[in-house]
Amino acid sequence: MHTTDVYRATRERITELLRSAPAEAAGRPVPGCPEWTVGQVACHLSGVIGDALAGNLADAGQDHWTAAQVASREGRPLDEILAEWSEQAPVLEGVLGPDGAPAQLVFDTTTHEHDLRAALGVPGVDDDSVAVSMRFVAENLPGSAAHLGLPELRIEPTDGGPAFTIGSGGEPGTLRATHFDLLRSLSGRRSPDQIAALDWHGDPATWLPAFTWGPFHVPDEPVEPM
Repeated sequence: MHTTDVYRATRERITELLRSAPAEAAGRPVPGCPEWTVGQVACHLSGVIGDALAGNLADAGQDHWTAAQVASREGRPLDEILAEWSEQAPVLEGVLGPDGAPAQLVFDTTTHEHDLRAALGVPGVDDDSVAVSMRFVAENLPGSAAHLGLPELRIEPTDGGPAFTIGSGGEPGTLRATHFDLLRSLSGRRSPDQIAALDWHGDPATWLPAFTWGPFHVPDEPVEPM
């Protein structure tokens, strides 16, 4: 699977989703992003491309970076934001080539696709974008969890793709789930009870601290159904 092609397909899917949504949808709150509305998530998605084309990536992923993307576009009609995204993204995609999109870009876009789907009551899509996103998690979660001193946990996708391990030593455990459930659980979209309901060998509470990493925090209550 080529990452730029996967990003493009995800972008086009989100654009169609939002263009077909009711007129009032832009103002709906997004449960997975409690400080943003549907329209503000679109501002962020378009803003990421604008910043990438402008070379404004030194603070990529930080709160003030994403907040500036939203603030500079907020108040514009949703169709205008989507048109900007549709105009600028192919330029970046062309520069990147078919397999040059960073997995982090796919991860961010895919995460927000399913945030938007939850806000609009539209079922999720478990496709290549989810698998590429889990590749990003597998490359970054072990390092982020290393300072926690957790025992070894082997994380095994049940629908293909490589397993990976966080922690070391101690009494080892195993977590098995689909790419989709792993992705939503490891991106701050599933509550402790939802995470515990996955297929575990070992006590889920032992490894729950690892689910708070980077900008992600485990919500106290569910923000979407499993």
